[in-house]
Amino acid sequence: MNVIDITGVIRNGMWNYEEPFPKFRMRPLDRVPWVEADVYAEVFEGMHSQTGTYLETPAHYYGSDASYDVADIPIGKLVDRRCIVLKLDGSLFESPESRVPITVPMLESCLGGERISEDDAILVATGWGKHWMDERYLEFSPYFTYEAMKWLIKKRPVLLGSDFPRWDHLTKSERFFPEFYEADILMLAPCVNLETVRRPDVRLTVLPLHISGTSAVPCRAILMEEADKDDK
Repeated sequence: MNVIDITGVIRNGMWNYEEPFPKFRMRPLDRVPWVEADVYAEVFEGMHSQTGTYLETPAHYYGSDASYDVADIPIGKLVDRRCIVLKLDGSLFESPESRVPITVPMLESCLGGERISEDDAILVATGWGKHWMDERYLEFSPYFTYEAMKWLIKKRPVLLGSDFPRWDHLTKSERFFPEFYEADILMLAPCVNLETVRRPDVRLTVLPLHISGTSAVPCRAILMEEADKDDK
């Protein structure tokens, strides 16, 4: 099996949502006065529930009282899940002068003969994860059209993810989020390395940090795909 880490790195200078979201900063821990020897540890400043690659529940939209938090998800639901990767033509997103919409024909063109079953996970790959550390990462992120999101929702996935961070167009909203959250679909975003996946049918494991009382939390996510016979 090929193991593909689709988790974006958390480091100083990485992309971040705009204020009031704080920026991540890692610094050395101050000297510990109650230990004789030197010890080394790090302080994670500005880390929030949507730092890096994160898993999100509908509580992000409804609130925890009307929904459920990440810690409430049975961990077995997130391990070795069948996942379909919809691998779009990455050249469409290489050097955009504005945000590129993802449409239904784009999604249908990369589905091929693969069948999406209810409760599969779906990941949409554009190659945008390569811009993780770029200043334009948010500004020029691809986004879903309303029709494309409806197409995805109708597949009834247990989880929907992508390798880009901003699903909607903020200045001319596609207004699909109420229907997305009503469908009770987990969100995994943004990911990296999805363009390296060679097979559309893979296995997904998502391991969120075990933090209670939050609708989203940073996680580690990996894909496992069957290796080709000539792979070493």
